[in-house]
Amino acid sequence: MLHILVIDDNPTDRMLVKRELERQFSKLQITEISDDKLFVEALNRGGFHLVITDYQLRWTNGIDVLKTIKASYPECPIVMFTNTGNEEIAVEAMKSGLDDYIIKSPKHYVRLCVAVRGVLDRVAAWERVARLENQLNSLLERLNVGVFRASSQGQLLESNQAFLRLFDASNLADVQGIYLQQLFVQPVDSGESRCQNLEITFPLADGRVKWIRFTQYLYSAEGESTIEGLVEDITELKVAELALREFNETLEERVRERTAELEEVNAQLESFTYSVSHDLRAPLRGISFFAEMLLQDRTSELDATAQDYLYRINDAASLMNTLIENLLEYSRLSKANLPLKAVSLNLIVAGSIAQLEAEIAQKQARITVVEPLPTVWAHPATLLQVLVNLLSNAIKFVQPGIEPQVRVYAEAEEEYIYLWVEDNGIGIAERFQERIFGLFDRLHGQEVYPGTGIGLAIARKGVDQMGGAIGVKSTLGIGTRFWVKLRKCES
Repeated sequence: MLHILVIDDNPTDRMLVKRELERQFSKLQITEISDDKLFVEALNRGGFHLVITDYQLRWTNGIDVLKTIKASYPECPIVMFTNTGNEEIAVEAMKSGLDDYIIKSPKHYVRLCVAVRGVLDRVAAWERVARLENQLNSLLERLNVGVFRASSQGQLLESNQAFLRLFDASNLADVQGIYLQQLFVQPVDSGESRCQNLEITFPLADGRVKWIRFTQYLYSAEGESTIEGLVEDITELKVAELALREFNETLEERVRERTAELEEVNAQLESFTYSVSHDLRAPLRGISFFAEMLLQDRTSELDATAQDYLYRINDAASLMNTLIENLLEYSRLSKANLPLKAVSLNLIVAGSIAQLEAEIAQKQARITVVEPLPTVWAHPATLLQVLVNLLSNAIKFVQPGIEPQVRVYAEAEEEYIYLWVEDNGIGIAERFQERIFGLFDRLHGQEVYPGTGIGLAIARKGVDQMGGAIGVKSTLGIGTRFWVKLRKCES
């Protein structure tokens, strides 16, 4: 509720003022003051929002009333409504803090309420501004970033507490010398704004050094310049940067040492690879040769069981030889830096089908190629080997009595080509679809679907070395779709 003091020793004037106010303001409390005793009591009680006073009063005058109220309630708005004042009195009253001055006459009673509302609106606006300033000041004081303002001559004018804490100071005077010596930006004559960023070290009393990031802006306009700035403690950041730099230096040394160790291990692995190639394959050739000789030269002397054993020995030796060849190929791909060039997928697919001609005929498989196929960036021999492995699996892993149906096609997606190999085979359960690309991971026994379990591992390694990717989508019992992702080559 709005509470207004009406100070006037004329009861008729008080009544007219009260009537006009009640017409304009619904929630209103009016306290009428007609003598000095009531005035003192009202001052002691307080709780009023605005004062309307006459100038000429029996016990005093409006200027003294104004000064008395402002002494106790400096923010209280006051309107002087009088017919005895003059311009000189109005000027003096305004200088003393009067908010509005209205001549008391019948035609001006309406203007009184307009003035009161205007004064109350200004007070409300000032209060909002004050609240915002208080909130801003509170925020600035809670910040860990120092904020300051200085004159263009380098005189610090104000700051928040964080600014003082950064310099271990209790007041601006303690920081003034530091600011002028290390941080002050000289004013410019152009009238344009200028920004300065610095990172400085500041020695503390206990011998430690604090790093400070300083940002300040010089504003020059209409012949006046001010400087506003931010100060931030970046000591922890600098310590972390130093630690990171030292770590990187030691890391480089560790990397060099580790690289040397890896090179030595790789050399040993390469030596082992050649040993495997020579020392294991030679005995296998002997086993296979002598088994063949016995089967050719002594067949009549051997019973059926002995012949079956020799066939098994020969098959095992052949499988072992294939396994060694696959391991050597996988090892070669792991170390190879494959040069890429534009490769026609039409030629690669045709070449892989030609290599598998005997298997295709034996399985009575049907391979459909959706042409034309695009050109990709790849290593021809490696990509050929990948396609041979995928097509070989597609015609191998089918249910007994089912003729393999294989479809090869390509899809373009932005800068990549996806080559698909789709079959009608036994499919792969979802939980095994990533596992099949590992070394020696076989989902079926050798007696059901022969193989070494390395083909898809070689395919993945080869595609990785070409900067591509390989994956599978499959439904158990329905079929499988392998995809190979390679970079597109614009023809």
